Amino acid sequence: VNELMKMSLGEICDRYSIVKLKSERTELDCSEEFRALEAEVRKYEDLEVFIDQLYDVNGLIWDLESDIRRGKEKELGMLEVGRRAIAIRNLNGQRVSTKNQINKKYKSGFQETKVDHASSD
Repeated sequence: VNELMKMSLGEICDRYSIVKLKSERTELDCSEEFRALEAEVRKYEDLEVFIDQLYDVNGLIWDLESDIRRGKEKELGMLEVGRRAIAIRNLNGQRVSTKNQINKKYKSGFQETKVDHASSD
């Protein structure tokens, strides 16, 4: 069973952009997953603009999270950690919006909705 087929197209595009970032920014070998996701997104026309949006927003999220992931909260200070958390929340709202646009345009999956979540405003 192809696991990709269980994901919406928006989710596949999001994952594709994340794996692309991971392959560019780390030493991890993501080539097999990248090729599988790339083969899936190439089946559709006009996805590039959405993928570029997801790549950009996921890159910003990656940058904001990187020092936190490395345990540098003390160096950053709690004010900066909080500022980054709010920025990440807002960027995740943009991610959800882009994935929903993809799913709506290509009639794939369901619309993701955040309930009682500030990024949904």
